[in-house]
Amino acid sequence: MRNTLIAAATFLATAATFSVPAMAVEQGKPGGTLTRAEVQAKVQARFAAVDANRDGTVTRAEFDAHATKMKAERAAKRGERRSERFASLDTNKDGQVSREEFTAADAKRGADGKGHGKHRGGHGGHRMGKGGWGGHGMAGWGGRGGEDMFAAMDANKDGRVTLAEASARPLAMFDAADANKDGTVTPEERRAARATARAAWAAKRG
Repeated sequence: MRNTLIAAATFLATAATFSVPAMAVEQGKPGGTLTRAEVQAKVQARFAAVDANRDGTVTRAEFDAHATKMKAERAAKRGERRSERFASLDTNKDGQVSREEFTAADAKRGADGKGHGKHRGGHGGHRMGKGGWGGHGMAGWGGRGGEDMFAAMDANKDGRVTLAEASARPLAMFDAADANKDGTVTPEERRAARATARAAWAAKRG
């Protein structure tokens, strides 16, 4: 039971491979609900994207190639965002951000009610925005805590992942989180699963 609850929280908080990320659930639909059918559809779409030769299975090579592609795309997008943020700070367009320009941008954020001293496009050590292998888009392929996601999905250890194998984990996580078994995970069920899993992790660490 503990492992099931932990798996549910993993799905809801960080999103398993092939599944729908929690950010998309919370922001993409009114009410932040997620249906089992939506998970199945998203799994199928992701599987099709990874199955390069369209033979109905995903090999390690296809899995790794897709992971590399996704990582490169995220890196490119982070670079674009950094450039845009820098350009917004560099008001005189001299290729540098002066202390005055940074202070002016920071003050404007404060005046706009967006906080003070936390400009993400910062200068002199300030962060240049979020991003990373997980990001806010589709869940990463690298797994959590060094987990080998391909090996985890390859249930029969034949070196290939079928759609059924790819679907098993996210659907099991969804089912564990769907407390009333109505085929929909609500924000309340998501929060409950997270809280229960955090307690389980704390007890496990002892």
